[in-house]
Amino acid sequence: MIVALLTVFFTSPSFFHWAFERHQNTASWLARPLLVLPYCYFAWRRSLAGIMLSTLAILSSMFWFPAPAVPRQDVMGFLTMERQVLSRGWTIGNVAGALAVISYGWALGAAFWYRSWKLGLGVAAAGALLKSLWSILFSPEAGQTVLPFAFAGLLMLGIAVYVGRWIGRRR
Repeated sequence: MIVALLTVFFTSPSFFHWAFERHQNTASWLARPLLVLPYCYFAWRRSLAGIMLSTLAILSSMFWFPAPAVPRQDVMGFLTMERQVLSRGWTIGNVAGALAVISYGWALGAAFWYRSWKLGLGVAAAGALLKSLWSILFSPEAGQTVLPFAFAGLLMLGIAVYVGRWIGRRR
C-alpha cells in the first residue's frame, strides 16, 4: 500500500499537484509530528502492523485536509521549492534525500523497538535539526517556516516519552 501511494504520487502529475495544493493547509504540517507518536509507540510495542499503519498515515497526511482558501505566503514559498526538488526525478540529490528520510524512519523505529528512549529522542532531535537545516539551505527565504513544526514535533515526542516513562514507573 505504501509503495502504491508513493508510485501514484510520483508518477501522476494531477495527483502530485492535488496533494501539494492540500499540503498548503498547515494542519497537515501539524499532523505529521503528531503521527510520529503512534509510530514510536508501535515500535516500542514491537508491532509491525502498527508501524506500517503509522507510516501510511504519515505519508498520506499531506492530503487529508482541504486546500486553504488563502494559503500562507511562507508556506507557498517553501512548498514551491519542495515541488521543484521532487519534480526533478531521481537525481542523486533526491535519491540521497529519500535515503535520508528512510534512514531517519528506520533509526527512529529501531531506537524505540530496542527500548532506548534516549536514543529515540536523540534520533528525533537529529531529524528535526537536519530537516530544518535542509529547509533553510534549499529555501533561504521560506525555509524557516518549517522550524516551529519540526521542533514542536520533537517537544511533543519528548513529552510523550516523559509521560510514558512516568506511567511505566507507577506500574
